[in-house]
Amino acid sequence: MQELRDEAVVDVLTDNGIGVLALSSPTGAAPYPFPVAFGYDPATDSLAFHLSESDDSQKHRYLTADATVGFTVYEETEPKSVWRSVVVTGELVETTYSDVEPALASLASNTQFAPNPVSWDDTSTTPYELRIDDWCGREFRVG
Repeated sequence: MQELRDEAVVDVLTDNGIGVLALSSPTGAAPYPFPVAFGYDPATDSLAFHLSESDDSQKHRYLTADATVGFTVYEETEPKSVWRSVVVTGELVETTYSDVEPALASLASNTQFAPNPVSWDDTSTTPYELRIDDWCGREFRVG
């Protein structure tokens, strides 16, 4: 196992579109992890999500109680022999579509089921930005 340099972490975030977002529990219970589409724009260091939630959802309760989150992305770069993973921590904050538009454009190009940019202002979904406090990455090689 070897540490990834910052440039390689940026590559993993830029080249992928699905990860696992883990929200902190408001009660000290287990965190709430879930798969999510994301976009990353290296020019603005912006990591953005397009989340749907309702006021009575577990996701909403966790987000409003503590905005501190963890986010994990992983990829298999060479079949059955090389894997890379990145873990990002920071604060997840509600934002506007215009503030994270370059990152959401990356989301649209990297995911199979990306939201339609024409309907990004749909009130059933909300744009969020992960304000990055720290990141680290690792590469695992077999053999």
